[in-house]
Amino acid sequence: MEITVPPPTVTLDPTPTLRDNPDRDRYELWSGEELVGVEGYERTDDGDLILLHTVVTEKFGRAGFARLLVSQVLDDVAARGIKITPVCTYVQKFLERYPQYRANVR
Repeated sequence: MEITVPPPTVTLDPTPTLRDNPDRDRYELWSGEELVGVEGYERTDDGDLILLHTVVTEKFGRAGFARLLVSQVLDDVAARGIKITPVCTYVQKFLERYPQYRANVR
């Protein structure tokens, strides 16, 4: 069963975009030149990811951007065929709420 992930409660211009920043071991969510949030990770020897923490900057807190960040990260890893281990409690709760994202969990 697929449960729709609601969009953030605030609209940003430009629309936030996800960037993988392997040099800093994190995904980053950007709105133009403004950092909205990050998903820190550790890469395993086989190329999979351990998702360590989800952080949204204070300016964008409590508006659904962590949810947007995690859903986009999980979409990206699924498209790339990467498995994840969710250490981050936010990601764990997200996966409980949106079971359609569990396919790539180790």
